[in-house]
Amino acid sequence: MEDPVVIIGAGPAGLSCARTLAKAGRPVVIIDENNQPGGQYFRQLPEPFTADYKHLPHDIPGFQSLSGVLEHAAVRYLRATTVWSCTSPQQVAYAGSAGSGRVNASAVVLATGAQDMPFPFPGWTLPGVISAGGCLNMIKGQGLVPEGRIVIAGNGPLVLVTAASLVAAGANVVGVFEAQRSSRLIPPVLKGLFSAPNIVSQAISYRAKLMKARVPLHFKRMITQAEGTGQLGRVTLGHVGANGKPEQNGRHSIDADVLVTGYGLIPGAEPARLFGCKMQTAPDLNGTVPERSATLETSVAGVYAVGDGAGIGGVKVAIAEGHIAALAILNQPVPLGAAASYRRLDRFRRQLNLAYQSPSPLTAATADTIICRCEALRLAELQNHPALKSGNLNALKTATRLSMGRCQGRNCLPSISHLLSLPSENLSARPRVRPPLRPVPLYQLAADKDAIRVREPDEPSTQKKENAHDSYRAD
Repeated sequence: MEDPVVIIGAGPAGLSCARTLAKAGRPVVIIDENNQPGGQYFRQLPEPFTADYKHLPHDIPGFQSLSGVLEHAAVRYLRATTVWSCTSPQQVAYAGSAGSGRVNASAVVLATGAQDMPFPFPGWTLPGVISAGGCLNMIKGQGLVPEGRIVIAGNGPLVLVTAASLVAAGANVVGVFEAQRSSRLIPPVLKGLFSAPNIVSQAISYRAKLMKARVPLHFKRMITQAEGTGQLGRVTLGHVGANGKPEQNGRHSIDADVLVTGYGLIPGAEPARLFGCKMQTAPDLNGTVPERSATLETSVAGVYAVGDGAGIGGVKVAIAEGHIAALAILNQPVPLGAAASYRRLDRFRRQLNLAYQSPSPLTAATADTIICRCEALRLAELQNHPALKSGNLNALKTATRLSMGRCQGRNCLPSISHLLSLPSENLSARPRVRPPLRPVPLYQLAADKDAIRVREPDEPSTQKKENAHDSYRAD
């Protein structure tokens, strides 16, 4: 029997891809870090929990339609399992609740999702300061609602989603502060009435919830500081000027127990880089994404990238892209209706991303602001370090231990990349992506004898696929 298609990520894009492949009888292995499928958008409470889902901002019937594929005989689902390396585009190494091993793949689909863009500012490490994505995960994945006075500050659609979710869950939201000016958002919304009416109507419903709860929504406001002794107690916001930065004049402070920040999302592109995919900068996303063909195949043959890990577009774009990639793997054409629908959604996605245009990650940071939380490195230390003059993040990393903590750079590298203003043609100056992609217990690596030596992503593989150690095959 042929090797399975390996899908990394069990969110909307990954499940959509698996559904199309399974319907065609193609064997599939889905690997996901979470205990339950659905990704961030369809995140659920742990299985022993019960809850009323009416206040959550997602479509439960839609999720059930997607997740049903996990019961298909052709699908093997590895939950709470991390892809930590690839020995070639045809072999993926994993470790987690399913143990450790290798999967021989006929094709790989990267459906890795996105993360909150780190946005450092004075006081951002105080207890009580959380990200928008983290806040939604608390509500959806743990049934927890922050207590006290909540201030929400950020940029982009996720700010509105988070605010509406908190209000619906009974939280005390005292104000929502959007960095972008309202007039900039009108054109994509008007166009979206025709290209993505369901998305626009959903956004309008979120706004209506805030109005009903008498939660004020302010535009052109940005967080500049959080204060407190051992715990958040007060936040300061500034008026955003023409240069996109908060002005010194007109700043005001608000008492707050919780500050939720969400200044955009960045694609989770590390697996694509590890696979050796050619990357390109995405200025509207403050990050890099893999280059893709019309069929969503990357520069590495047989490796596809879909969903928010390849460009922030939301759940509908993710589902559409998963379906398109699956059809490409099956060598089947995309139906005209589906292709037209995807083009409309993709066009709306790009218009919305350009309209919101997240600020630079360092917009609100000061010299004394901690940038690398794992190693407690402040902006001034990094700005004044001699290694910075090389323009090479690898040199700065070696000299300071930047990005060498448990987060492996996910909370600091986006900021430092902007500090260096790395152009698209200088992507080689970014730190190399090395295995393991995520922290992996040593006992699991020890069980995988091939993990003793893991080649670099650009090093040719000498291992024959049929001799892979402890590999999984469909038969």
